[in-house]
Amino acid sequence: MKKKFVSSAILAAALAVTSVVPAFAEGDTSEVYWYSDVAGYGPANWNTDSSPALDYIRDNIGLTFNLEQPPTDAATKLGLMLATNDLPDIISITNSDSMKDLIKAGAVWDMQEFLEEYDPDSWLLEGYPEDHKQALIDRFGGWYSLASHIETPDNRKIYPPDDECWIDVVEKGSNSCIMFDKDIMDALGITEEMVSTEEGFYEACELVKNSGYTTENGESVIPVALHADGWIDTSLDGILSYNFGAVPVDEEGNYRHKELSPGYKNALKFVNNCIQKEYLDVNILTLDEAALKTYLEAGRVFCWIGNQAQINKENTSWVSYGAITPENEAKGALPINQSAGTGWIQTFVSKSCDEPEKVAEFLSWITSEEGLMMDYYGIEGEYYTVDDKGIVTKTEKGEQELKDLYENNILFWPFASTSFERHTEPVPDPTSNRGVEIALMPAFGKEETTYIYDSSLIDFQDTVLEPSSDLGIKLSQVKSYLESQKAKIVTAKTDEEFETEYNNMVSTLEDYSIADIDAAYDEVYKTNCENTGNKIEDINADLYK
Repeated sequence: MKKKFVSSAILAAALAVTSVVPAFAEGDTSEVYWYSDVAGYGPANWNTDSSPALDYIRDNIGLTFNLEQPPTDAATKLGLMLATNDLPDIISITNSDSMKDLIKAGAVWDMQEFLEEYDPDSWLLEGYPEDHKQALIDRFGGWYSLASHIETPDNRKIYPPDDECWIDVVEKGSNSCIMFDKDIMDALGITEEMVSTEEGFYEACELVKNSGYTTENGESVIPVALHADGWIDTSLDGILSYNFGAVPVDEEGNYRHKELSPGYKNALKFVNNCIQKEYLDVNILTLDEAALKTYLEAGRVFCWIGNQAQINKENTSWVSYGAITPENEAKGALPINQSAGTGWIQTFVSKSCDEPEKVAEFLSWITSEEGLMMDYYGIEGEYYTVDDKGIVTKTEKGEQELKDLYENNILFWPFASTSFERHTEPVPDPTSNRGVEIALMPAFGKEETTYIYDSSLIDFQDTVLEPSSDLGIKLSQVKSYLESQKAKIVTAKTDEEFETEYNNMVSTLEDYSIADIDAAYDEVYKTNCENTGNKIEDINADLYK
């Protein structure tokens, strides 16, 4: 499965931008097999022929990449490779079960041991953000991976944000947003005040539904779209549960599944209302993300409730006004990780890696400031300039070539550093994709009535309940059941049927010993509260007494 080839190509241009002397003989270039499960990002979008970073890595480290990112069943395929002892050299994944399986099998390196063995001078051994490293150790039992999208207090000491807007994104932001197409609003006379209450929102959707409004291409408009087949995780369990004030504790401060919060029931009813009133077509909930994007980018959606990061927003006029105030005036509740998180994509090195020295050197370089600068911005002077505050301005060539190369993403997405981005990136043009993004993300969190709580308090490890234990088995049953039952609840054809299906969910969860499951998690939650001095409150408890 792993392939090697020899190339004699050495680009003088790459050598000219660095003082590093290649540690390998000319022609000694190796290819490593890199596997990813990150649908929509990373290797699937890479231009692997040439870029400033790729050229540097090839010509100074002697490494090229054979990239694989299956569109489906990536975890299953990786599991088969683990079972047959035929793992990729580098593995960048998001599936927690896959991570656990790799570590339990002893198939991947502890990063400390790997770097000490193969790159003892690596900056990672002394400079990797300590709070983030500790979070990884707490999660996995060791420092087995390098993570993407690091945004921690220690990483911000290395790369402090260059503007207050980035602080708002960190402290009050979420990718899951309620967004409106401003062009449609303006065309139909819909105001911010109208869509800022639940009653007014339904009125606005009714107006859109009956308006006969079409796009410039004559296509009809959908009043509401959730996030396609990811609607449960991204829309319902994301911004909608936040909007209706669902929290993972009861009125006495004990942990409970968020699904049992009265606010969660109201979020379910909101989706059900949209379906019953024919504002939301249930077929939208079965689309894949690529299909959803065609609707969004064509201006065919009035209100989009989902992950704003999944679409280029330059060609559409998305705005967010924060919360849709519920009819019962419940306050919103936004989870924000206020400790050092573990990032997103986790990159592992298999113990069967054929080129450990080169891979170690690559990891050390691509995560360094030099590597990040070249990966994000290209070659200084040619692709960008830097001012005395460290803020980067792309040249015309840099703007165009980097966009073409990376398709609006950085090349090595598994090593994206959020703190680095916010340290080097100028405040974006409000009409740019990035400018729209930083306006959308904190809109809900900046609401005066929004309650922000520390989500790290409920960032539980997989070991709280052993999967093979009685409660562990029941928890697995709960997860499977909830996914199907939520769909039944929101697609109920009448209010009576909605109540029946919701009550079925509550009673079935009781049958699955949800109280005992929550009690086990409550012990860990209470310990986390003691260790941090934080807690989560049921801020809407008085509404439901």
